[in-house]
Amino acid sequence: MNAPARARLLIVDDEAAQMRALCDTLEEAGYVTCGFSSALEAVAALREQPFDLLLTDLMMPQMDGITLLRACHEIDHELACIVMTGHGTIATAVEALKAGALDYVLKPFKLNSILATLTRALQMRSLRLENIQLRESISIYDLARAISQGLEHDEIVERTVAAACRQSGAGAVYLLVPAEGGALRVARAAAPSAKPANPEGLSGGEPLERWLAEARAELEAPSSQGEPRALHSHPFGARIAVALPIVAGGRFFGVLGFSSERPGGRISAGQIKALEVLARTAASALATARLLAELRQMNEELELRVRERTRELELANQELESFSYSVSHDLREPLRAVEGFCEMFRAEFSAGVPQGGQAMLERIWAGARRMTRLIDDLLHFSRFSRQPLERLRVPLRELALQVAERLKDRLGGRQLTLEIGDLPDCCGDPALLEQVLANLLSNAFKFTAPRGTARVEVGALRQGETLVYYVRDNGVGFDMQHAERLFGVFQRLHSQEAFEGTGIGLSVVQRIIARHGGKVWADSRAGEGATFYFSLPAQDTPCEA
Repeated sequence: MNAPARARLLIVDDEAAQMRALCDTLEEAGYVTCGFSSALEAVAALREQPFDLLLTDLMMPQMDGITLLRACHEIDHELACIVMTGHGTIATAVEALKAGALDYVLKPFKLNSILATLTRALQMRSLRLENIQLRESISIYDLARAISQGLEHDEIVERTVAAACRQSGAGAVYLLVPAEGGALRVARAAAPSAKPANPEGLSGGEPLERWLAEARAELEAPSSQGEPRALHSHPFGARIAVALPIVAGGRFFGVLGFSSERPGGRISAGQIKALEVLARTAASALATARLLAELRQMNEELELRVRERTRELELANQELESFSYSVSHDLREPLRAVEGFCEMFRAEFSAGVPQGGQAMLERIWAGARRMTRLIDDLLHFSRFSRQPLERLRVPLRELALQVAERLKDRLGGRQLTLEIGDLPDCCGDPALLEQVLANLLSNAFKFTAPRGTARVEVGALRQGETLVYYVRDNGVGFDMQHAERLFGVFQRLHSQEAFEGTGIGLSVVQRIIARHGGKVWADSRAGEGATFYFSLPAQDTPCEA
């Protein structure tokens, strides 16, 4: 398996011999490695030089792997991370993924296994970085696309010739441009009073190059050095009285030829100066037009690459979701066995087990049940990513009343005031929107539990063409400094002891609303309640009845 070119690995393991062996092995596989047995030294090294990937042990005395991972992400947020552990529990995996790890490997591991994991993580990092760069490039070329609404090459030629024809005493005007083989061709010719005759001697080669050098030298010389003779003595035939080069940025775009209808075909120095300014203006415009054409081509190529990279990221996300589903599904059976055996043990042997042993058994059983809930929620979350989306007219107020009535049955003797205002119908998937309301109302009921007088309100408002719904409560609230964590998978702002839950509900809400083309946000203050908003397409959006 080929390693990515010059990928730099930061390897951390408190067992120096194992760290050194891993560095040597991965060096032979084509990676550049830097190993440390101290997590603090690894963090210092990352501040001094860049790395592509952190490969760290989980259990270390100075600093555990997850803490190290978080410290490294504060320095380099794009650093790919893989955790090595001999404790292959789902809790370890969840904690590592919450901290930002892309994957984890179990000790002892085989070389092929860790090489495959490294390659996958580095490819994901490369895709993310390239996508960021492409997005940043697209923002620049969007500006270029707006500019490109200006003049095209042929229109610049047309306007240049028309401007030259408006010169006093103009007889004929020609604009010559390079053709294949180094020759010139007439791109546009015009005359105020008659049809111009084609000029002779339009071959390129050495005569053109020599004249171009002489003409440019004379035009760039101080005006006190006399009349620019090269403009009159040119290789383009007698029909052109004076010829001016069209050059910008060292690039040759053509020749502006001019003849006068005055007796003797005389052209004044002031007129030549005006034609020179016109030729320079035309050169700048043609250079801009060529640049815009190149930018348009680059933009098309970039958009194609963005579509390709976006598709690759979508496939990668699908693979990750499939992996999450498979892992969660496979872990349910052994957890059910743990719960079952705990129940059997309690039923048959609890009388002979000391109080301390019974407390330990209860903790094992509670932990197994919580892990089962985590896995069920993870499967639940994964299902929402694959479930087909229907577009139906949804009576949201009726749906909210049904959900609230169902949830009220779980309140027991708690007193709670619930107000459901006028909620306009919307267009969406009824089953998924029911899940949104269930999660938001369930959270509102849960976090108002410490209040003597609990209040929950469901309402709606319009922001322009967007329909916004909200669920407001007077519960414990949260600090808005941590609001970005609200919608992450398994992210919680309150302890498990204070409020039970797995931290998956708001992630499901965000995923469902995003699939409907809306967004979710929140507003709160600690101790003063919270309001959760979500936007949906307005009721006049086309959808099935």
